[in-house]
Amino acid sequence: MWSEVFKSDGIKNNELKSVTVRGMPLLIASINNNIYITDLYCTHEQTSLEEGFIDKCHVVCSNHFAEFDPKTGKAVAGPDGGDDPIKDLKSYRTKIENDTIMVDLP
Repeated sequence: MWSEVFKSDGIKNNELKSVTVRGMPLLIASINNNIYITDLYCTHEQTSLEEGFIDKCHVVCSNHFAEFDPKTGKAVAGPDGGDDPIKDLKSYRTKIENDTIMVDLP
């Protein structure tokens, strides 16, 4: 079901922002003028990824530097100092309609 997030001018290019839509905490990542939406919390220690940063095309957690591909939610690098694999994030389909970012939530 498609839900409104906010107006597309509410996020700058190469910025991370958290929102709650229909009770779900989500991360909005604007990378290279593309909008991606994933779960908000790192699967390693539940740190908000809004506190992280963008490195190339990945979202990096500020806690132990786990990296995620926001297009797919895939964990591409585990946390520093650990050999255990971590779970992927859920990623959600997005679109922009009438200058409003929309997310397709289950």
